[in-house]
Amino acid sequence: MVIKKEFEEVLKNKYILFTMSSFPLVFSVLIPLIYLFALPVNVSWADVAAFKGFVPGADAMTPRQVLVAFIVQCNLPFYLMMPSVIPTLVSSYSIVGEKKCGTLEPLLATPASTSDILAGKALAAVIPSVLITWASFLIYAVLVDAMTYGIFGYAIIPNTLWLFAILVTAPLFAAMSVYLSIVISSRMNDIRAAQQVSAVFVIPIMGVFIMELFGYLSLTIEMLLALSIAVALMDALLIKASVKAFDREEILTRYA
Repeated sequence: MVIKKEFEEVLKNKYILFTMSSFPLVFSVLIPLIYLFALPVNVSWADVAAFKGFVPGADAMTPRQVLVAFIVQCNLPFYLMMPSVIPTLVSSYSIVGEKKCGTLEPLLATPASTSDILAGKALAAVIPSVLITWASFLIYAVLVDAMTYGIFGYAIIPNTLWLFAILVTAPLFAAMSVYLSIVISSRMNDIRAAQQVSAVFVIPIMGVFIMELFGYLSLTIEMLLALSIAVALMDALLIKASVKAFDREEILTRYA
């Protein structure tokens, strides 16, 4: 019931729909087109010396292949950021928006437990976010492989690293983003303020992208596994925190 209601609210909100639909366009189409169309034809080993060590199997590649593989790999953090940003648009609105519209009272009057209500709201944000991320990655992989097949002679993605990131790490990030937004929006009474505070969550992920782009870091399966475990533990803590923060009486009296 809660999930259905939340989906209906999302479909009514044009701002959320526009923002959610714009992510696949930016990450799946514009980024690969800009990066890969701008590739130089002549690339030397000197040009790729700074980040050659971050590309698996670089010794068996040409300098141009190393450059392409590095650029494609640098976009991986974007697909961890995407499921972290999109849910905040829904989850921040789901509580604060209902406070503003006065639709939270009937929901709290139902016999559903607080954890059930929050789980419904969380799933209504996580499911579309993860599906958008997966669809975006599928488009990205098709475009990248089509544009680089003449360089490599085979499809370079998806590989094990990308599949683990998309199928495991990304959903965990989405859940963490949602429950963090729920904790924040339960204590705030302004939609934009809740979204802005929640958006701070993506700064560390942007830091990973910048570090990888400048050759200071390269994501590996081991790193993603450790990161996924840490995020899963954080998810468990945030689920408990969200139930405590979602005080029914306090929300209805203090934030009404």
